[in-house]
Amino acid sequence: MKKIEKLLGIKDQMYARHICMALCISFIVSLGSVFYRNPGSWMDEPFHYYRAIQISNGDIYKNDNGNMALFGGQVSETQLAFMNHFVEKGTKDTFGFYFLSEIGGLSYSETTRFQAATNAVPYHPLVYFPYVLVAVLNKALHLSPAVEFILMRLSGLIFAFSFLILAIRMMPFSKWTVAVLALHPTLLLTNSAISADLFTNAAVILFIACLTKVTYRIAKLRNITKLDAMQLALSILFVSLAKVPAFLILLSVLPVLYFAYKEKLFVRKIAVFLLFALTFSLLCSALLILLIKDVNTGAYFGRDVDTFKQLAYIFSDIPKFLSMYFREMFSYDYTVIQLGYARETFYQKPPAIVSMLYYFAYAVSWLYQERNYESVKVSIEKFKIIQFGKVASFLAILFATFLILYLQYSLVGSNIIDGVQQRYFTAYSLLLLTFIPHIRRLKTQVINWLVALAYFPLAVYLLYVFFQLF
Repeated sequence: MKKIEKLLGIKDQMYARHICMALCISFIVSLGSVFYRNPGSWMDEPFHYYRAIQISNGDIYKNDNGNMALFGGQVSETQLAFMNHFVEKGTKDTFGFYFLSEIGGLSYSETTRFQAATNAVPYHPLVYFPYVLVAVLNKALHLSPAVEFILMRLSGLIFAFSFLILAIRMMPFSKWTVAVLALHPTLLLTNSAISADLFTNAAVILFIACLTKVTYRIAKLRNITKLDAMQLALSILFVSLAKVPAFLILLSVLPVLYFAYKEKLFVRKIAVFLLFALTFSLLCSALLILLIKDVNTGAYFGRDVDTFKQLAYIFSDIPKFLSMYFREMFSYDYTVIQLGYARETFYQKPPAIVSMLYYFAYAVSWLYQERNYESVKVSIEKFKIIQFGKVASFLAILFATFLILYLQYSLVGSNIIDGVQQRYFTAYSLLLLTFIPHIRRLKTQVINWLVALAYFPLAVYLLYVFFQLF
């Protein structure tokens, strides 16, 4: 247990035990999903699978004879046959040892053909790094599509959990909050699937941990070290590679840099380095947006989508658009916990009461800190701008997500915003819960109840799996 405490940067044995248990259970369930959830059973997994293979073949922004609705690249015939088998079956068989089935016996093939994956093309190619690595290695190993698919999922899972453990280690407080997030079934199942969300979630969680570490040092009026600056700069770069609009989370860095500069908490070289990292990352995000601006994801699904026509419609009656926009945003149910595709819609999300109990446990998780947690009371009023910056960046991501989906996915002139999913906001919620807490020590009984509530949705998911199997 001492080694685990050291790995996670924890000195409280009970605290370390709770966090270790949460991470172990999350990893075990994720690992089981890698092997037992059929390919395509998570949202858009077939497209992300194709996209990873296409990138490994060098097809970054390739389209079908200039058709902006058909971007993709080359995929082998057996890889296509493998995934199409499960796509055609739909949600009838969500679970099973797919690699032992007849389709799992397909062999490696070098014969390829073009496959569109337009809705996955707008994401930065490096988002698929864990999967592309396996696909590239398989060019030499010649493993079957089923084995390659398992290794791609495993690579993503290891990548995500490495970032998760690193984030918990770096967090100066509220480590349990990150552990509760790791128990969120949506995040857990994303980690076990082939998805662009995996890299995005991992990058966002690590960034928030780095930012929180720096914020805590500033609260203590301690100088920002070179190591702090390097860690924050790398996390900034990772976020710039994540799914748009993740780069908006970088707005939360500006108040931190401003406050540290005013209080003279870093040398000029570190200040210049962090500003360069921030500027470079924002330019990377801007370049990606320019590269993908002509990719028509809506048309790929046969929808009447045109960004410029949508903009013209918005400006033709701005008050009407704003009324619809805010109605959609404030009436949206953010509390739904997505469980992926299932045989029946009932099994695709837990009951509302279960979700609410989990989010209650998540929202108050900051009340549970290590026994030796050093509370800091910041007397400088300007420090509040740092906390405000986190809230502002979260709201910016929220607003941008709805706007992007209206421009690029919703029908022209539509009075609703299509395509919004709760999983888009899961990792960002950590921004709202990483303020510096001033707490009283909770009783052990209260702590045990809060810990138990965090497991409710995962327990329901496992029950759903059991019911679908038997």
